[in-house]
Formats: sequence, structure tokens, C-alpha cells
Amino acid sequence: MRQFAAVMILVALFFLLVGSQFKASDGDRLRAVSHLAVQKIRGALPPAVNVAAPVDALRKEWPTRPDDAVRARLGADKRFVGVEFKVTAEGGAVTLRGVVPDARVKRLAVGVAENTIGVEKVVDELAVPAE
Repeated sequence: MRQFAAVMILVALFFLLVGSQFKASDGDRLRAVSHLAVQKIRGALPPAVNVAAPVDALRKEWPTRPDDAVRARLGADKRFVGVEFKVTAEGGAVTLRGVVPDARVKRLAVGVAENTIGVEKVVDELAVPAE
């Protein structure tokens, strides 16, 4: 209930700012309002809640290199269960190596790699066994 009240206070403050035709030069007023909002939210949360800790933990786990990002995405995708990929990178070029069960899985893996942030080029060295 207290969290709902805090959110409602923020919404009311937003409408107050919009309704008062807030100008860019009103930075001090914005700082005061945001300070008040932070105090209200902290007051509404139980004392043992540390909101920043889970976000910081996630931020530390996010991959920053293209090969780590591709490896994480391929490992998390249920379509690639049981398939082992070797992912290497040189700059923005990522190389995929391994054996995939069929051409469809190969296309999917290359597509995931191509659509990963930080990847500029994908070198496809995935092998499909002959049937």
C-alpha cells in the first residue's frame, strides 16, 4: 500500500510539473522535487529493502565483449539445448564453430549472433553432419 502511495505521489508531481509549464531554467525546482520524491519513496519502502543491490548484481553479469554476449545468448536460447558452440571474436567479428544437428539450427545460430549488440560480422564455421 505504501509503495502504491509513493507511485501516486510521483504521478501527481509529474502532472504538477507539466501543468505549471515547466521551463528548462527551472532546474533548481526540479532538483528539489526529485529530492522530495526520493525521500517519499525511501520512506515508503521497508528499511531492509535495498533496491540497488539486485540491479548492480545484474549489471556486473552483463557481457561487455561481443563473443561473451553471443555465447550468453546462445546458451540461454532453448532452441540450442545440447548444441555446443565455440565462439571467438576479433574486434566486432565473431566466429561460430561447432557441430549443429541441421541447417535450420545453423541459420538460427547465425541469426542470433548477427542480431547481437556489438557484432559487426559473423564468420560461420558451423558444421552440419551429412545424412
